[in-house]
Formats: sequence, structure tokens, C-alpha cells
Amino acid sequence: MSRRFAPHIISSSRFPGAIFGILLMLGLILVVAGCGDDEVISVNQDPSWSVILEPEYTVRAVWGLTSSNYFTVGEYGSIRHFDNGNLMTWQFDYSTDLFGVWGSDGQHVLVVGDNGVCYQYDGQEWIGRYTHSPTKLNGIWGSDWTNVYAVGNDGSLVHFDGESWSALESGTDMNLYSCWGTGPDNIYICGSEGTMLHFDGHQWGDQGPVSDQVLDSVWGFGPDDIYAVGAVGSIVHYDGVSWTPENSGTSERLWSVRGLPGHEPVAIGSSGIFLTRGQDDWNPRTIAEGRYMYGMWDDHDSTILMTGYNGLLQRMTDPAWQIINVGHTHWIKGVFSPSCDRVYAVGKQGVVLQSQGGGWQNIAPPIDNVDYSAIWGESEDDFFVVGTGGVIARLRGGRPWETWRLQSEANLEAIWGRNSSDIYAVGAAGTIVHFDGVSWETMVSNSDEALLGIMGRSRQEVYAVGANGTILFFNGSIWREMENPALGTLTSVWCRDGMQTVVVGASGLVLNHSGILGEDTPWLVQDSTTPFSLYSVTGDGDGNLFAVGNHGVVISYDGETWSSMSPDHNDRLNAVDLDPCGNLIGAGHWGTVLRHGY
Repeated sequence: MSRRFAPHIISSSRFPGAIFGILLMLGLILVVAGCGDDEVISVNQDPSWSVILEPEYTVRAVWGLTSSNYFTVGEYGSIRHFDNGNLMTWQFDYSTDLFGVWGSDGQHVLVVGDNGVCYQYDGQEWIGRYTHSPTKLNGIWGSDWTNVYAVGNDGSLVHFDGESWSALESGTDMNLYSCWGTGPDNIYICGSEGTMLHFDGHQWGDQGPVSDQVLDSVWGFGPDDIYAVGAVGSIVHYDGVSWTPENSGTSERLWSVRGLPGHEPVAIGSSGIFLTRGQDDWNPRTIAEGRYMYGMWDDHDSTILMTGYNGLLQRMTDPAWQIINVGHTHWIKGVFSPSCDRVYAVGKQGVVLQSQGGGWQNIAPPIDNVDYSAIWGESEDDFFVVGTGGVIARLRGGRPWETWRLQSEANLEAIWGRNSSDIYAVGAAGTIVHFDGVSWETMVSNSDEALLGIMGRSRQEVYAVGANGTILFFNGSIWREMENPALGTLTSVWCRDGMQTVVVGASGLVLNHSGILGEDTPWLVQDSTTPFSLYSVTGDGDGNLFAVGNHGVVISYDGETWSSMSPDHNDRLNAVDLDPCGNLIGAGHWGTVLRHGY
């Protein structure tokens, strides 16, 4: 049983390196000559969403034809095909993670994942295949296209004969994680509680438990030289007669084991652990900046490919490592688009990304152990970023970064200013600091709640919002707390033209007040049209507001009602901005940056 799919194709591009993106054209105007009096008619397209920085999902498995032509699969239904420098990316059901990939050639590729899902690639398109498995499939291997096995949770074991899948009895209800064999009559499956199953060409037998830990991967050089690895650094070896534990020298979980002809095997796992087998024991060290690593594939010659967290992809050849893709930050927290062709995005792991000629580059200041949360500026030649540990950094006019760190080291969550001599930054425990163009000064907030957003109209009207329904108001002299009807977390505030101020927050909360601010000015709860949390709000010169949030939610406000304009994209959006051309820029988890415009 099969079903043809039209997955969300994220991109087809030349792959430029560690941090990449696709900066799509901003618009298209079709000009046609009319009949009769030669009237010229301009037809404008409706604005649409485009991806300008692709999300970098965790990659769980890799399989290839050569060391430069291979497929990777991972979380959120993502599939990538790297083909000699070219990249094609697809995304299926966002709620379905993919865990295994195997093929016999470029026109015969299978991927498996959550809920027994399977997609088959014929070199042109993907076809959905029914596997008869109701549970997650964790691994896949075949001796040839007509003899493929996939294994999964609750003892799930299914077989593909080149045309269709059928369910088999595994004889166990343990979770099964990996399948590998030397041929159709010598296949091994490993799983939870040290489970090890073996197929001799006629029937499946249980050899386990061969360990007291979960075994996540099985692989070998041949029928009498096989390894299985798993939790708490577990490694067992099969010599053709029995399984024997080996000393790994680590307690990290090991997700994959592999080897090249003439070399000792290697294993990878959590926290960037990388093991090489010595004469007696395994030798551990940390690579990939400590990132989790999950999948491996080798070309049976000189190269092993390794995959991992947040798009990590690297190639190991003797004697060098090549980082193919290091991935971007796990999530982006702030975005700034000062011109129609330039976007800045800041986020976790000290990333400050700048769009550059169709790609992206990291221009972050040299500060260790900081996660950036917000960015504000007057132009691309003068802007500020703030983050954890009280870090503040400024980049202007081609000069080196200027940096400050608050003595309190309080995490900073938001920044806003009227100009570069009147700037406010807010954060943990009611922290508010002010910049006068020369230095930063701590302000008395009269609150110890975490502050997450700030904006104002003038020196005498500034708002800060945060946890537990906190709304603070600055009148030019002191900060005071305002009453409001909601106690949820408030994340962002925008001062709209017409003396209207809007605050957004958790669970789709929107608060609004209008008119001259006074002691008794009420905040009113508005219908935002969404139950999902909102994290950022911005507005244009015409009074339209835009807010973004969880599950890719984007809503707009015309001064009276809110309406949905969400993209066909499900990643959480943490930040939003408008560029001078009116294009809406949204950014968020997994390094996603979207544009809505012509």
C-alpha cells in the first residue's frame, strides 16, 4: 500500500558551509501590454511566506551512496539529500520524527520513523508506504532492495520485499533500536535491557540479554567481529561464539558504532563523546564542541559520516575531520531588519547572525558562555545586543564590538530605545538599566519579577512587562506597577499610534489600553484568535500590529480585531520585526528565519 506525498520542500540549493540560508527574491511584478489602446496593466502578487534561514533540526541517521552523495533524516519530519555540493531539503509531517534511512541506490531509498511511518524515494519523489507497524520505527537495514527490515518499539519488526511491507513476529515486546547483518541469513537486532535477536535465514532467535543496559546500535566487520553499544557507555563484542563486555572508559550514552576496513571501530554518543578502540580498552575523547552525536555511515573505504544535534554533520577521513555543517543556534530570540536586504538574528550559544549575499555569517563578539536574547538598533551601522550574565554589546560604524557586563550579572531579556542616547534593557529579578549614550545606569524598578519586554513613546511614557502579569510604567521619574486583569506571563509590548498600547503573553493573551494614561486607565483583554503563547509583537507606520508565537503562530491587528496570517511552518517563533520595505521577519527555534512579503 502506498501514497504519494507532496512534502514541504524547504530548499534546493548549493550548500555553502556551516551556517547557510537562502535569501529569496522580494517580489515579482508582471507587466503585460493591454489590447486596444495599449494600456499597460501591472498585476501584483499577494504577499507570501518564504524561508530565508532554514531550520537546523537534529539529525538522527545518515545513509549514502558515496562520501559526497548521501541522505540524512531527523526530527520534525526532515530529510536532506547532499549530492556533490548540492542540497535538497524536504519536510514531511512536522509532528513525526524520522529515525532511520537505508537504500540500495539513488532511486531506491527508504526512511522510517514515528508511528510506523515510511517514505520511499524513487529519485524524483517520495511515496508513503504502509509498514503495518503501529509504533515508532527506530532503525532500518537491508541486504538488498527485496530484503529490508525495520525495527521499533514494543518489539515491532517489519519486512519489505521491494513492493510492500509485512509484519513479523520478533518474539519480544522490548523496544528494538538497531538492525544490521552480514547477509540475508545472518542478521542482528539490539534493543532495551540488553536484547539481542539473531536471524539465521530461517528463524529469529534470542541471544540476550547480552548487557544489562539499553543497546542502541549494532554493527560489525564480519560474522565473528560484531559490536553493540548503548546506555551508560555499554559496549559488547561478539567473536562468533559469545558476547563479551568491553571497557568503554565513559558513562555517556553511545548511539552508534562503526568502522573502516583496516582500522579499529569507533563509537559516538552524548555530550560529543567519541571512542576509538585500543588494544585492550576503548579510548574516549570529546569532539563536536560537546554536541550529541547520533548516526554514522561509512563508504567501506576511507570515510565515515557522523550526524547529530542541531544539524551537526561531519566527515571523518584519515587523518582529518571535516565539518560539513555545524548548525546554527538551537533557537533565535531576537531579530532586527534595518534595511530591505539585511537581517540580523541573535540567539543561543552566543550567535549574532547577519544575512550576507544570499547566505549568513556569524559576526558575534568574542564573549564565551553567553546566550543572546534581544537586539535593537537605529541602523545596521549601530545596534545593541543583550543576553545572559548581564552582557551588553554594541556594534557601530565598522568599529570593534564595545561590550559591558552588569556587576549583578543578571540575565537581560529585552532592549529598546528612542535613540542611541536613550536606551533601556530589562531582565531577571526586576532588572532595568538605562544607557545615556555614554554609560549604563541601574534604575529602581520596584519589582523583583522577571521582565521580558520593554517599549515606550517618550521619555515620560515607557512600559516594561514580565512574569506574573507584571506591567511597569515609567513617567520620566519613577517606575510603578500597573494593575491589569491577567496574571499570566507577559512577554512583549508595543506602543501603537493613537495612544493605544498592546501587550502579548502566554496562552494567546493580549491586553490593550487606549487613551491618556492615568491611574485608573483599564487594561482590557482582547480575543487574539489563538490559544498558543505569543512571544513578540511589532507594528508598522499605519498602525497594524503583528505578533508571533508557539507552533509558528502569526497574528495581525488592524486596530479593532486580530486575525491569523500564520505560515505553513510549525517552529516556535520568538521574535518579529518589519523591514523598511514592509516585509515581516519572524525568527525562532532551530534557527528558523521567515519573511512575509512580495
